[in-house]
Amino acid sequence: MKTAALTPAQRDELKVLLQARRQELNAQMAQNRENLAPAEINAGSVSQDENARLKNQTREVDQALTALDAADLARIDRALELIDTDDYGLCDACGCAIPFERLKIEPMTQHCVACKSAWEQKQAAR
Repeated sequence: MKTAALTPAQRDELKVLLQARRQELNAQMAQNRENLAPAEINAGSVSQDENARLKNQTREVDQALTALDAADLARIDRALELIDTDDYGLCDACGCAIPFERLKIEPMTQHCVACKSAWEQKQAAR
């Protein structure tokens, strides 16, 4: 297994990116939870049935987004736990060092490009 060749400055930069993304996700999740709260039916230009259907669709979308955000939040938390260790920045599948440039784009990534591509190809074949 190769050790990640990240400098302390690079780790600090990635930590800031992870913490900022964590704050963004928490804000999005709070907004989604707020959207999930029942609201009064507006007697505007659409019928009550149509309004209720639209609200249900919106709730389903907000629930799905909240689930996706929660998964991303778990990945961020894992990355923050590892950031000060030699395990941060290593691919979970092959153990190779993930380049700093890739980590800057997605600091919570758990896979190198090759392993992520292979996983996506397997998913597409299903």
